[in-house]
Amino acid sequence: MVMFGVILLLPGICALIFVADSSPHLDNRFIPILALTLLVAFAGVMLIRAARKRP
Repeated sequence: MVMFGVILLLPGICALIFVADSSPHLDNRFIPILALTLLVAFAGVMLIRAARKRP
């Protein structure tokens, strides 16, 4: 579960790098894609949390 959670974190990391790189010139068409990738990363964090609580 932890490995799958880490894999889910990768799109969120890439999205944050993309936003930091193109911050002054961010196109509004990419905002839904960035939001989706951050939601996937949040799911990865929740999956890692659930795996750590599991005995």
